[in-house]
Amino acid sequence: MPTANTAQQAMDLPHKAYMLPQAVPMWPPVWWTWLLVAALFLIIIALLVLWFRRHQKRGYRREALSVITHTSSSLSDKDCILLCHEVLRRCLISEGRRETAALPSKTLLEQLDQSMPKKRQFSSLGSDFVDGPYRSHIDLTQEQRLTMIKTTCYWIRTHHA
Repeated sequence: MPTANTAQQAMDLPHKAYMLPQAVPMWPPVWWTWLLVAALFLIIIALLVLWFRRHQKRGYRREALSVITHTSSSLSDKDCILLCHEVLRRCLISEGRRETAALPSKTLLEQLDQSMPKKRQFSSLGSDFVDGPYRSHIDLTQEQRLTMIKTTCYWIRTHHA
């Protein structure tokens, strides 16, 4: 009686005449796959470069916000108003809008109010904000001062040239 080992060998013998091809690799599946990988890589690099340029271009906004938030608490009321006016003008100059930055304060603030929502307009701050730099002495409440700083910071974050 043949053993199981010999029966197995007898069955394997007829299949040795077939030649099987080498295994087909899974990657890359087609010739243009490398083109797609390169294009995707270039798109990612281009997006990173655009993001970095935008980040650098908007650096003046971060600087302006830090100046207002860190130095406004130690200033007098009149100096705080002057700082807000100065930062607004410096932001406009950084954006390349020198003609707008050179306007008188009242005209400038009216023009800036056109692009802001009604709730956040500079005209809602009253005449103290508009005429404050030209007065010899001015007294603001803490709420008025905080509203003035918040409105200025809002404009800095949201303005577009």
